[in-house]
Amino acid sequence: MGDQDNIGENMFSCIQAFSPAVRDIFECFDFHVQVDRLSRANLLYLVTEKFANVDLHPEVVSNEQMGYVFEELIRKFAELSNETAEEHFTPREVIRLMVNLLSIEDDDALVKPGIVRSLYDPTAGAGGMLSVAEDHLSGQNPDARLVMYGQELNGESYAICKADMLIKGHDIIHGNTL
Repeated sequence: MGDQDNIGENMFSCIQAFSPAVRDIFECFDFHVQVDRLSRANLLYLVTEKFANVDLHPEVVSNEQMGYVFEELIRKFAELSNETAEEHFTPREVIRLMVNLLSIEDDDALVKPGIVRSLYDPTAGAGGMLSVAEDHLSGQNPDARLVMYGQELNGESYAICKADMLIKGHDIIHGNTL
């Protein structure tokens, strides 16, 4: 923020300092294209200033809350393009039902100490199914471990899911499962 004339270049330098996995997330959002577009419109500094004043730390805004923000943005943009939001994400209530159905036969085993389960979501989207499943399992048994795998075709959804999975120590693949 202290170098308004070079804010775009400074952003790119900052991003290059991240690991390849984190840079992949920025690339999937075409971040450089967005920065260039905002810079040409003389809006980059103004937008950056707004974000610099918002505290999005995970202790302030939880992963679940960020998921709701993402889903609301998808709903709004889907309405503008005459689509339904469900074409782009699965509502949390449906995910919770699916997770409950997946684990119902395994409820007795899930409370045993040291239990490990794996879950693969072939159309992971932003990772809602994986996150809800992890929350569900840890709610039943804090000592249980869920190994999560996912794959997603849409670049932006993949990037959101990958960011979440990196923080949790899991991985997701960018590609077409179907």
